[in-house]
Amino acid sequence: MYKLSALFLLFTVASAAADNFSCVQSPKRTKACPNMLYRTAQLPGMAAPGLICICASDFAALLQQPQTEGEKVSQNMTRRQMEVIYGDKLQAVLDILQRKN
Repeated sequence: MYKLSALFLLFTVASAAADNFSCVQSPKRTKACPNMLYRTAQLPGMAAPGLICICASDFAALLQQPQTEGEKVSQNMTRRQMEVIYGDKLQAVLDILQRKN
């Protein structure tokens, strides 16, 4: 009986979490993210902290130090494109990935 109750409780909590679940990943992504990170955080626009998932692979290019001028330009262009997509959430996501938050 305890197992059945625990299973029901888990399902209920998972369903409630799925309703409020926010996942940050590239809109161009067609396959499952190979490096999904789950955190409790409050991104801009959220009323309260909640469970979010971040596809770390989609932001890897912004976390590396560019070695050449070409890489710097490419990283800058990628960042600007992501700022258009994610707006003020981008810096919060990068802070989470760099463990600053």
